[in-house]
Amino acid sequence: MNDLFRRFWLPVLLAEELPTPDSPPVRVGVLGEDLVAFRDTTGRIGLLDKRCPHRHASLYWARNEEDGLRCVYHGWKFDVTGQCVDIPSAIDGETFKEKIHTFAAYPPIDKGGLIWAYLSPPQLKPQTAISTG
Repeated sequence: MNDLFRRFWLPVLLAEELPTPDSPPVRVGVLGEDLVAFRDTTGRIGLLDKRCPHRHASLYWARNEEDGLRCVYHGWKFDVTGQCVDIPSAIDGETFKEKIHTFAAYPPIDKGGLIWAYLSPPQLKPQTAISTG
């Protein structure tokens, strides 16, 4: 049944729970997954696995700053797609961060006062009235 529900856009939060850009992250539990939702500096919404891939620290405690969540453990920063965009201890010019991604990152959209998420592979995404294309 879990796989069936993942094939549809699911409401995961009220939009008012992510009020402003750079507001604190919000815990989200959906279909047995522990996730973290946040609105970045430009207003884009991210829905990521709650664990940092480095030391599995909870991203719920992360700082939401300058277009990403920065893990409080070692400072790794992730954007709304789950891509690592900064590792403070890395040497300038190092490309290691380009290989790092959160365990899960789902595409959310804000429609009708709700935050909707699609939890299956992108190629299976249904074309609906709330779909972004």
